[in-house]
Amino acid sequence: RLSENSVKLTVEVSAEEFDKALDLAFEKVVKEVKADGFRPGKMPKNIFIQRFGWASLYNEAIQYAFEETYPLALQQTKVYPTAEPKVDLDFASLEKGKSFTYTAEVDVWPEVHLGEYKGLKVKPLSTRVTKKDVEAEIKHMLESKVENVIKDGPAENGDTVVIDFEGFVDGVPFEGGKAENYQLELGSKAFIPGFEDQLIGAKSEQDVEVNVTFPKDYHASLAGKAALFKVKVHEVKGKEYPELTDELVKELEIENVNTQHLELITGLYAEKMNESMEYLQNYVKEDLKKRKSVAAENHLVTGLVDAVCKNSYADFPESLIKSEVEHQVNNVEMQAKQYGMPVEMLLQYSGVASMDEFKKSAEEHIRKSFLEELVLEKIMELENIEASQEEIEKEYQTLANVSEKDDEKAKNDKVNAVKKQYKVGQVAYKVKADKVIEILKKNAVTKEAKEETK
Repeated sequence: RLSENSVKLTVEVSAEEFDKALDLAFEKVVKEVKADGFRPGKMPKNIFIQRFGWASLYNEAIQYAFEETYPLALQQTKVYPTAEPKVDLDFASLEKGKSFTYTAEVDVWPEVHLGEYKGLKVKPLSTRVTKKDVEAEIKHMLESKVENVIKDGPAENGDTVVIDFEGFVDGVPFEGGKAENYQLELGSKAFIPGFEDQLIGAKSEQDVEVNVTFPKDYHASLAGKAALFKVKVHEVKGKEYPELTDELVKELEIENVNTQHLELITGLYAEKMNESMEYLQNYVKEDLKKRKSVAAENHLVTGLVDAVCKNSYADFPESLIKSEVEHQVNNVEMQAKQYGMPVEMLLQYSGVASMDEFKKSAEEHIRKSFLEELVLEKIMELENIEASQEEIEKEYQTLANVSEKDDEKAKNDKVNAVKKQYKVGQVAYKVKADKVIEILKKNAVTKEAKEETK
């Protein structure tokens, strides 16, 4: 072991293995030999050796010997490489009928230094649903029914303004800085920072001058420059929400919001509820409870894994990290090519300012995910966690969304489809990882979240 993430293997190739490799090398090389009196590939070995010597086969033979012995050496020493090896041998020592030794230096997966994974402290999310939560969710559901109505008063955050605008830098109009009858929702952050804020308070038929500075990561020609926008406000429109009536609830066509499924939603008898609006409120409340429970579970799991990783350490080889980052860069470049746009523009649409920022973010994510994997595997080892065949089959059924309504054929079809998608090893790992999470949760010290007041 040269370091935590690199090793040097010393491999002996026996005389028998080298002779076998020389025979294979001859079979390959002789096909390319052109000599008087012999068709390609038909020259006898003894005549070939007389003319060219065994040394002419050494390069090919070494490759055959390496391909045969290097994987066995990795297996025997339980070394898991992350890159191609750097091979070294004394070429002058090679001789038919004799063994030889070569060395291979290679980057490997490091051993994780596992920190404390029991007694971790995580603050759980509240799963309590308040009246305010229900009202906000119903308001969100009604967004599709909202009408923008012209108002006489000044524009407020959330209002929509219909505007003409033209932008100037140093008194000169710039390309792409002009539009007419543009509908802009204030607070949507659709424009550069500061633009929408300066239109709050504006009224219909008012002229407004907006002064902003383009972000430093904006398009090169405008990045960091101060600009003046001359804006004509034609109309100010406020949102008008419809009255929540029985008819409107029916128009929303929400599954289970009807008298037939009322007991499943509220646990009450249908005759105690007379209005569709009440059905909706109870449905939304129960739905929010389920979603908050899922969010709380995800938060707890993420918090526990992050906590144990924070306590742990692994020194990953830079060759591995660099290779993975390059792989992600290649992917985004291919995606940009498919869309027919510069890769920088695609990144900006994704909220990434530059390729350097993308690489930095990718490296952080790669290191984090690799560490998580090593941490979970180490806990599996320490806790002697295994996945039984029965547990693996059950997980396949879960992944396939098998239900009690499925007959045997439907069940088998679903499971077989998933088995084509996920290998047994992947599913077994998922089973074992879930067991690790349960151990972390069982031994965690959770601080109760403060309940929100109504």
